[in-house]
Amino acid sequence: MKILIVEDSKFVQNVIRKVILENKPNCEVLTANDGESGYKLYMEHKPDLITSDLLMPILSGQEMLKKIREIDNETKIIVISADVQKATRDEIEELGILGFINKPVTGEKADLLINLIKGV
Repeated sequence: MKILIVEDSKFVQNVIRKVILENKPNCEVLTANDGESGYKLYMEHKPDLITSDLLMPILSGQEMLKKIREIDNETKIIVISADVQKATRDEIEELGILGFINKPVTGEKADLLINLIKGV
């Protein structure tokens, strides 16, 4: 399984990567620091799953996910973000995401992430 983590915080990137690899050690994990580089990596590698923040520089996670959904409705997406505004969440959920996890990524939320990934 190939997983793309799109997150502007290196610390959060590392937390998510660690959680994934501890539970699915055979995964290939790619990382991007913003939506633009995330989209480029998506186009190049076609990951099975994307985890994405929403609030990022250059291209927001929301805009990146819209661009991906214009050409691909199959790739699984999990949003991990501190942006919990109802309107934003509703718009993101309309894109057919697998789940929405609020930051910070605590032990309970890490378990939720792994359960979502195992369901893919």
